[in-house]
Amino acid sequence: MMRILLTFLSVLFYQVSVLEALEIKHNIRTSIGLFDACEETFSYAFYKNKDYDVKTSLYTTGIFGKMYPFKASYHSVGTYKNNTFFPQDYYYETQSRFRKRTKEIFYKNGIPQYRISTKDKKKRIDDIIVDNKYSSSIDLLSVFGLLAYNLNNYDDCNLTTYSFNGKRYTLSKIKMIGKERIKTDFFEGKAIKCEYSLEVSDDADAGFLLTKDVPIYFWVMKDKKNKAYFLAKILVEKTPFGKLEAITTNVEVIE
Repeated sequence: MMRILLTFLSVLFYQVSVLEALEIKHNIRTSIGLFDACEETFSYAFYKNKDYDVKTSLYTTGIFGKMYPFKASYHSVGTYKNNTFFPQDYYYETQSRFRKRTKEIFYKNGIPQYRISTKDKKKRIDDIIVDNKYSSSIDLLSVFGLLAYNLNNYDDCNLTTYSFNGKRYTLSKIKMIGKERIKTDFFEGKAIKCEYSLEVSDDADAGFLLTKDVPIYFWVMKDKKNKAYFLAKILVEKTPFGKLEAITTNVEVIE
């Protein structure tokens, strides 16, 4: 449920070219239409210009949470060199009203080898055969690590790349719209505005609340002290339940 969208809320941005190690923690609040929908905490870190680590946890809240109770955690680790990212391990765990699922993908040199998945108490292990058309695919969290790298090194969010969730490939297209001043209840200032769209292979929908023709807009700002980019706002203008808006309520920078 909302897996791709909520994973997208895990995007964090930070300065990778100045500090050897930096971690940024966000708190995000999401509303859909007139209702509170989701609370999320997450952290993202780069270490010594070679390793990255991103993890996030979230749960639905309010009336939306009563209608669609859902909680999840995601974690991705890997290495990177210049503009190339090499996942090592990707894991997620989700809990809905009736189902608990987990999946872990193991990589070698950035290429997925096999996955271990569970559905309730049933477990299975599957080898992964990589489609040569998408041989450079990474997991979705690593996509946003690459996006963070581009923002902090080039002040640019333009990016086109494939990701792989163990079964399906997704094409992420991100483009820079421009710069503008924004104001939320928690942050105010100049921001880079970007547009994100995604297409899932086999002509499948992008997620519970998204279809492939619905763009996601997001704004990133720089922390005044550390000059580190952080996610300030996300907007999806149309979902089955109305406008979706995610606002970062707090940012903690750990050096």
